Amino acid sequence: MLRAEAPAEPIVRTFCALRPEELYGIMQLRSQVFVVEQDCLFLDPDGIDTLPETLHVFHPRPPQAIADTHGAEFGRDLGPWAYARILPADVPDGPAARPGARSISRVVTHPEARGQGWGRRLLADIVERFSDQPLTLNAQSHLEGLYTVFGFAANGPRFFEDGIEHTPMHRPAGS
Repeated sequence: MLRAEAPAEPIVRTFCALRPEELYGIMQLRSQVFVVEQDCLFLDPDGIDTLPETLHVFHPRPPQAIADTHGAEFGRDLGPWAYARILPADVPDGPAARPGARSISRVVTHPEARGQGWGRRLLADIVERFSDQPLTLNAQSHLEGLYTVFGFAANGPRFFEDGIEHTPMHRPAGS
């Protein structure tokens, strides 16, 4: 397992500003965790990534060799240490949606980086950057405690999405 170095400032880019290898790595990681690991069959590239005001926030990770579909070590894992996307204000994102709020979605930590603080650092960076705006998210319920540390509170009843219990959460501007 590759040990992550202390995190630097995250990269924040719009879709059009992402380099091809960054976009590929983001999609690799999201597919690896949400589709394969969590066994959620859904169309992850939903087009929201491409909206002009959607932001992609991530901590890059050095490329690593991975086995290709035939087991040879010719593949490359370009996934970042941690990633989240920030939706434009007023783009509704499920039960947590609130007028004027930006939603944090697709929050994910690379399996090699779990337990090393990358997810917490990414959330801290996002909350600091957007502290003047209301934020929402639909947290996997087992992570609700993590989000409360960053000022989020439940704002609706729990619900199931792709077989996983979620909690809609909100963080007011300036908190």
